[in-house]
Amino acid sequence: MKRSLTLIRSMLLALVVLVVMSGISWAQDGVERPLVPDFVLDSNEGQISLSDYAGRVVVLNFWASWCPPCRAEMSEFEKLHKHLADSDEAVLLMLNQIDGRRETVKTGTAYLAENGFTFLNLYDYGQVGGAIFGLSGIPTTVVIDKEGYLSSYVVGPTTFQTVMDMIEGAK
Repeated sequence: MKRSLTLIRSMLLALVVLVVMSGISWAQDGVERPLVPDFVLDSNEGQISLSDYAGRVVVLNFWASWCPPCRAEMSEFEKLHKHLADSDEAVLLMLNQIDGRRETVKTGTAYLAENGFTFLNLYDYGQVGGAIFGLSGIPTTVVIDKEGYLSSYVVGPTTFQTVMDMIEGAK
C-alpha cells in the first residue's frame, strides 16, 4: 500500500512538473489542481501548520545546508522573506530537509545563523517533502494558492523574480 501511494505521488509530481515546465495553466485541458493536505512541523519559531496560513498564498522551499544549489538561492529567499514581511501577498516557509546524517537541525540552524538568514525555517523529516510531494531532489519550490491548491512548482534553484511571478500566478 505504501509503495502504491509513493508511486501515485511520484506520478502526480511528474504531471505537475510537466504542466509547469510547459507553461500550461492548471485550468486548461481538464487538469485538476491537487489540494495540498495540511501538515504540522516544528520550526525555529515553534510548531507551524499549513492551515495557519489558510486564505493566503504560501511558498514552500525545500532545502538543506549541504546542497550547493540550495545555498546559492538562499539570498534570494532572504530577499523574498523581507519583501513578504512588508505585505500580505504571501508567506514563505523554508522546509529544511532533515535526514539525521547529512542534514540535522543543528547543521541547518548553524548554516542559517552563520549567514544571517532570518526567515522561518521548518524541520521536515520527510513528512512534507517526501510523503506529500514525493520530492526526488532539492532545492524545490512550491507555491500553494489561497484555496490550498498547488499552483506552481520549480525544481532546482530559483530567483526572487521567478517566485514573485509564481505568487502572482497563484492569486
